[in-house]
Amino acid sequence: MKKLFSVFGLLLILSACSKEPSFVGKSYQLQNAQNGVKVTLGFDRNEPRYYGAVVNRYFGNYELDGSKIKFAPAGVTMMMGPEAEMEAEHNFLGILPHVVSYKMVGNNLVLITDNGQELGFKEISAEAAK
Repeated sequence: MKKLFSVFGLLLILSACSKEPSFVGKSYQLQNAQNGVKVTLGFDRNEPRYYGAVVNRYFGNYELDGSKIKFAPAGVTMMMGPEAEMEAEHNFLGILPHVVSYKMVGNNLVLITDNGQELGFKEISAEAAK
């Protein structure tokens, strides 16, 4: 009987370790974004890629190690927009490479930078992310 419980316990641990992060395949909107601009961030379900939009659309890869996350530099389309929106986009994309970890708070995502700044994102539908 002990052997059965040991095997069951090991299976629970292994399944917990292999579970993909809960943000995968979902889209989010930055809360309290600079200048009240809509900033979205989404994560591909099939590969470690992120994407989003402010004025321009952006995309790139990310790496995970437990609760640590590292965003590769983003590729960005080159459209112009209102100055306040362009400034918010520039600043947000400048912060992404400084993100070092994440945590989930309910359905919301919090990205944490190397200086402790927290960026809160609310989960949104894929349609709202566009």
